[in-house]
Amino acid sequence: MIWQVQKNGSVSQLVGTAHFFPYSFRNALHRCLQNARIVMFEGPLDEDSMARVRQAGMDTESSYHFFDELDDQTIAGITGALIPVCRMRNSTQFFQYCKDDLKQTVYDLVKGMQPWLAFFTLWSTYLQRNGWKYSVDMEGFNLAQELGKKVVFLESIEEQIKVLQNISHEKIMHFLKQTDHWETLANDFVKSYLKGDLEKLRLSGIRFPSRHHTIIDHRDEIFFERMQTELARGDVVAFLGAPHLKGMSRLLLADGYQV
Repeated sequence: MIWQVQKNGSVSQLVGTAHFFPYSFRNALHRCLQNARIVMFEGPLDEDSMARVRQAGMDTESSYHFFDELDDQTIAGITGALIPVCRMRNSTQFFQYCKDDLKQTVYDLVKGMQPWLAFFTLWSTYLQRNGWKYSVDMEGFNLAQELGKKVVFLESIEEQIKVLQNISHEKIMHFLKQTDHWETLANDFVKSYLKGDLEKLRLSGIRFPSRHHTIIDHRDEIFFERMQTELARGDVVAFLGAPHLKGMSRLLLADGYQV
């Protein structure tokens, strides 16, 4: 997942990241970053920026609730995935339970959220409850700060929020109806990532709403354009989501880089 790029004697590295993962790569990333002149990330990762993302996805004034668009069976599947002890309940009980119980319910977990934020909240909660407590992006970001490296973000938080808001509503709904496949999807991602198999990652990501080509390909070009000046100087370590590496490598090769 670490690719070396070189042109005219200037050498840099691209690191394919996983925003959530069950394993830490801190030691390897520390070695990778030691000699970096500048470290790049897709977008801001500080707490204030994360709070702005959450704020942008909240709509507490509206009576709308994400579950209003979901059938009882889908709600039951989501609840069963996040709270396995509840799998014995029938779908009607699930729905009533989620509406009436306290803050621990799945219903309350996404209350007041727009669909895109509700989706990411449900998926990240599922992963965290299954041991996915690490993030390659955050480990890299924290290490870069500890090592006193100059950090550059390739997108503003406003641009990132716009990307999130444009994720297909239809694809989100389809994904949430596939809870029976979530475990397989997560396990396949881990295997493909550890093998560095970008093609399998691309194929397995078709079902994941944010890995659509309309989002990935467009941002590849933005990242490439904004990285060019520093890449020409070399000693850059750029952290990009693993699905971006294929497109980035094509753009770099076309520009005369060795990858």
